[in-house]
Amino acid sequence: MDLEYVPTHLEEWISSEYKKRNILCPEDLTIPNLSKRFDFLVRTHPRDSASGEWAGIHLIHLDNRIDPLKQKENFYHELCHVLRHVYTQDKMPQMFFELQEYEARNFVKYAAIPYHMLMYLKRGEHCLKHASELFGVPIEVCEARLNTIKARQAYKRSQLFRSLLPAMSKC
Repeated sequence: MDLEYVPTHLEEWISSEYKKRNILCPEDLTIPNLSKRFDFLVRTHPRDSASGEWAGIHLIHLDNRIDPLKQKENFYHELCHVLRHVYTQDKMPQMFFELQEYEARNFVKYAAIPYHMLMYLKRGEHCLKHASELFGVPIEVCEARLNTIKARQAYKRSQLFRSLLPAMSKC
């Protein structure tokens, strides 16, 4: 991991929640382990993935018709709803529904490859394939995550450069 990288608040929150539950390395990021550590049930059915709370029990339903990598991506999406959202999406205004869906889609890449596990990533030609195999998510999720890392590094360099401009103008 590059020392210039500055995590977002969401990344810090996810890493904090994982560390509280002793989720420390990629091998800990299995669906059974995460559901146990966060205390909710996961069931698979031949229907679209969803999450909710029934009789005080948090439950994630995963579509068993899709491949395991995509299923894990859907799991992280639903995990966001369990951890950060209310469950009555069918009764909320459309804009709030869309906001929650946007946040859940964004959450996936950070939950799948959390900040405190970036050290496990390899650089080079096959880094996306390696990340996909290591974290058990589709290459598209890994690509999105690596793109956010690059963007945050560029942001940090830009901030550093702007902070130096006043000092440079005195030369």
